[in-house]
Amino acid sequence: MLKLLHTSDWHLGKVFKETTFNLLDIQKLILYEILKIAEVEKPDIVLIAGDIFDTYTPSFEAEKVFYSSVADLSARGSLVIALAGNHDSPEKLLISRPLIDGKHPIIIVSDPTEDFSNYNFENESFRISIERDFFKILIKNKNLVVAVKVIPYVSEVRTGLNSEVFLNRVKEIMSSEPGFTCDYFIFSSHIYIQGAQISGSERILQIGGIDYLPLEILPENADYIALGHLHRYQKIGKAVYSGSIYPFDIGEIAHKKGVCVFEGENEKFIEFENKNIPKIIKLEFETIEDAINGIPDGDNPCYVIIKSNREYSPSDIDRFLKTYKQRLIKWRFDIEQSEEDIPNIDVSNLTDEQIFIEYFRSKISIQPDRQTISMFLKCLEETRNATNQSLY
Repeated sequence: MLKLLHTSDWHLGKVFKETTFNLLDIQKLILYEILKIAEVEKPDIVLIAGDIFDTYTPSFEAEKVFYSSVADLSARGSLVIALAGNHDSPEKLLISRPLIDGKHPIIIVSDPTEDFSNYNFENESFRISIERDFFKILIKNKNLVVAVKVIPYVSEVRTGLNSEVFLNRVKEIMSSEPGFTCDYFIFSSHIYIQGAQISGSERILQIGGIDYLPLEILPENADYIALGHLHRYQKIGKAVYSGSIYPFDIGEIAHKKGVCVFEGENEKFIEFENKNIPKIIKLEFETIEDAINGIPDGDNPCYVIIKSNREYSPSDIDRFLKTYKQRLIKWRFDIEQSEEDIPNIDVSNLTDEQIFIEYFRSKISIQPDRQTISMFLKCLEETRNATNQSLY
């Protein structure tokens, strides 16, 4: 029987701009835990379903952690397949191909239009070729043929298509079936499927003007559908989200984190049990003074909510930040508003700049400075030029 380990949304190198919290050390512990799970489970294939990094420009250390991790997994006998998510730079992932393709049991698919037509790999464990955009994988010791279809994050910008042409192309590549006889058909992508639950920290991708894709667009005869993008472990039909490897938002603190293992026809979730992986503590206080005096013992990362409508000086906030030091993963003011307090703004006649200002003020109750406004307008213009369509 085929055994597959499915993980996603590592978000290596993630930083929290409000704090100086270093998440990478924790991510290293988690990836070591995944390596230990792989040593016990001995999967034939390890599939990483996108959002390897948190930004297009990850730190050198984050890249080193990723490539070291996939090398360690492949060295233990697994074929590693990774794909780009919406946080990943396709161009940056392409850099590794000359060093990997055909030389190691590692496949990194960075772009939905990427050409693998000449790809071939063989060692004592696997023989891999391409047939009709599918990876045809022979697992030699089990005499199994596995068809794998991998679709990285798709967007109009990444495919160079737009409007109906784009949507039709997405449907075509998502629903295609292998044209050869195989024992298992595995499909993987980085998408938001209708009916799935989001957690709050995912940046919802837009595909051709819609927020999500219907479940019916996925290949009907796939034995296992390994998805990334949503941070909660969940199943929708045959589609499985393994979830993120760590809580990246307060809404994810209670979620169990781990990896999925598919064997034969069965899927199981293996939760991380390493006690050295610190748990995030959610703390709520009425004032900054209460937060300073109420810092808990230990070294667990803290997510702090301050329920206050007072205006605090920069020195008050600085004192709060210095108290929590490296333990503060994120913090925010959470001021309840009555319906009368919430402005009802008609944006239909506002300029892009006015809409941004109103949105900015609604989030943090201050006026954005001219540099911030200019930066937003520049990004907006570049996005519109790239997609050739209005965002509003």
